[in-house]
Amino acid sequence: MRHFTQESPAAAGEVHGDAFTARCSHSQTRFWLLDQLRPGDPSLHVAARWRIAGRLDAEILTRAFRLLLDRHEALRTAIVGEGGRPVQRIAGTVPLAFSEIDLSGLPGDRLGEAREIAASEAGKPFDLARAPLLRVTLLRLGRGDSLLLVTAHHSVCDGWSMVVLAREFVSIYGALIRGQLPAPAPPALHYADFAEWEVSPALAEAAERDLAFWAQSLRDLTPFELPPDHPRRPGRERRFAAETRQLSADLGARMEACARARGATPFVLACTLLFGLLSARTGRSDIAIGTQVLGRDEIELEGVVGTFVNTLVLRTHLGAEQGFAERLAATRRTILDACDHALAPFDRVVQALAPCRDGLRPPPVSVNIRMRPTPQATPSGEASIGEPAPIRLVDLDYAATGSFFDLDLELAPGEAGWRLICEYDAGLYKVETVAGLLADFEQAARAAVGARLPDPVPLASGGGGVAAEREAASPGAGQPKAEEAAASAPTDAAPDAETPAPSASEGPDDLLPMIRAIWREMLGRPDLSDDEDFFAAGGHSLLAARVVARIEAATGRTVPLWSFFEAGTVARLCALLGGEAAAGVRHRSLQEPPPTAQARPGFTAIHHAAADQELYRPLSEALGADHPFATLQLESRVPPHEETLERLAGAYRDAIDAAQPQGPIRLVGFCRSGVLAFEIARQFAQGGRDVALVVLIDCWEPGYIRRFTPRARVRVMAAYRRGRLAALIRHVRRDGLGYLGSRAHLWFRSHRSWRGLRRALNRVGLASPSPEDAFWQLTDELDALALAYEPRPHSGPVLIVRSESVPVGPALDPMLGWRAYAENSQSVSVPGFGHEGAFSPAGCRVMAAKISLMACR
Repeated sequence: MRHFTQESPAAAGEVHGDAFTARCSHSQTRFWLLDQLRPGDPSLHVAARWRIAGRLDAEILTRAFRLLLDRHEALRTAIVGEGGRPVQRIAGTVPLAFSEIDLSGLPGDRLGEAREIAASEAGKPFDLARAPLLRVTLLRLGRGDSLLLVTAHHSVCDGWSMVVLAREFVSIYGALIRGQLPAPAPPALHYADFAEWEVSPALAEAAERDLAFWAQSLRDLTPFELPPDHPRRPGRERRFAAETRQLSADLGARMEACARARGATPFVLACTLLFGLLSARTGRSDIAIGTQVLGRDEIELEGVVGTFVNTLVLRTHLGAEQGFAERLAATRRTILDACDHALAPFDRVVQALAPCRDGLRPPPVSVNIRMRPTPQATPSGEASIGEPAPIRLVDLDYAATGSFFDLDLELAPGEAGWRLICEYDAGLYKVETVAGLLADFEQAARAAVGARLPDPVPLASGGGGVAAEREAASPGAGQPKAEEAAASAPTDAAPDAETPAPSASEGPDDLLPMIRAIWREMLGRPDLSDDEDFFAAGGHSLLAARVVARIEAATGRTVPLWSFFEAGTVARLCALLGGEAAAGVRHRSLQEPPPTAQARPGFTAIHHAAADQELYRPLSEALGADHPFATLQLESRVPPHEETLERLAGAYRDAIDAAQPQGPIRLVGFCRSGVLAFEIARQFAQGGRDVALVVLIDCWEPGYIRRFTPRARVRVMAAYRRGRLAALIRHVRRDGLGYLGSRAHLWFRSHRSWRGLRRALNRVGLASPSPEDAFWQLTDELDALALAYEPRPHSGPVLIVRSESVPVGPALDPMLGWRAYAENSQSVSVPGFGHEGAFSPAGCRVMAAKISLMACR
């Protein structure tokens, strides 16, 4: 491999102070596009959990990680868009995002609490434009027992990179704790060198040859899927769950021995079993699944931190008369052929196949299999002879953060045996189905190592199945993420001419000529009509990003990439930008009735935070499967042109109107979003629509306190504080004194003064960005709109829901201040601790019963 370094004349690096830019690799471009489509998607995260034996010193730990940041350029890299193309921006120094939580004094299940914290950390979003795209959290479980949560974005890290970091961290920490200066060998090259090498003429030529192989081998492939338990609906929200099955150490050892005896690897054996299971459950003999390869064929890349993985399609044709040995040999040839042609980026392969876009499944496969990367030996801090190692890495595990595949199966070998972990789309498959698939896989594996033909048994009750895992014949182990989905084209696939365009005025008619010209130029289609779909006209994901950049530069407006995809045509995008279509709002279905069931009244829940869509799911389930339940969500922040709550409510009203043009309206709102739901209902009623019910959950009327006289206000606030204190005492009695610390930490973190200080420190570079900043910024903006809002009466039915944490008393209105504006209202108190306690299982059952009495007879 030719080496390209920052100092090399061949490098495409441009210095900006202590930072420089470099081209993005194919993988980074893919992840940037996916992040543009689904900002903050945790499926793009690599969330490792390092179990450390030995007392960890937090100061030494942070010093070790800072040395790792200095050592690996990828850990100092941000991915920024320039003219619709991503580039790497590599900083000279970056702050370390580090936090420490001591669980050692927590009574009860400390590991269970640690798992919850780990799941939360894994899901916190990254801003790709701000380095580092890595954060570290230390969880102290006990004396000499810690869990280190290391979370990174896939654009700068993969599963093997986590292994590299774990090894180096333990070595560096061991040296620092003994007062020595760590001196690991410098990396042979950096990730930017690899990205530059990817476009070298020799590699580009080889990639084109591999692309021709894939075009031939996947010709006429019908996209493969396992029949789902639930229908695949356009526009649905993907939600993932994980199911695990432990295989015995004896079975794992026998599988390894069986594979070796036949000249194969355990991964080849696993794929053979999986192919048989899929064929038996679908009746297809032509099966295609996905897998990942490390992409580190050169020895110099083994210790480089970055994202190297590429997805391959494994396609096989099963003959009815094939024996197990023949199937195993055929699978081995399939995997070797795929690995021999692994230089073609998966997005180029997808583009060449030109599959049908439904936006719901990653073409051309929806089932993936992989083997978890693990260290070959358990590293520990090096020590002198006779001196115990200061720390030892006893386990390297990964959190399940979702996948771009419907079924993503991973095999994790370990001393206690092998684990099967299946991340699956819970909107398509039932947990019983996935659990049955894993059981079927184990049964097939036992039959295989018992020297019998492992023909799969018929599937037990509950639908289709799959199971398997991952390693590779020559695929090195992939990482714990399925990372290939959106099909993007090469960066030079369209003209780059940047002709200036006039600035846009307000109306869609003024925008139309400009946007039409940009689309026609970028697509090379001078005859493109305003109603022709962008992708049907030859567009692709990366070109869409470049079109968006051109439109933003010409109009001065923010155009989220997801909204561009949803618009699809010039006419619809102009309507969106001109205000004729609802902007900043996304519609997501949490529950729809079975196709054969008679439709019952539907509900639309309003929420204002990017992570809130799942908050309403327990309520939707409590209402029953025959009640449609959808949510509406702001894209990321209150649009600047919606400067009043009334205008913002109008945008929501238009979106609901478009999704539900007929029938009664039923709205649900929680906290601040309840104020928005009330105004939406009032506007619907004013326009003549039937508003059957508005449910306001833990939602105070925003002007309730300030409408009192000063003397009465003192009395009301005293009653409110007494109620809050009583609720706090109830919490402490239930959860112990540790609850006080957690509430104090939350109060301090969420206080306006602290957040303002953080933003100020952030601007001058003295603090690292917080993943919660976007949430609180949106919350503050909605608060400001609510406080300026003057409610007007609404005559329709309103249900006021109070959780146990809402103060009650003679001086406080049980209607939470809405009595003067909702003449046809009722209230109900539901069980559940905390502000979101109303959504507890018991709270949702009470709410659902009350809602049924009021609106669903």
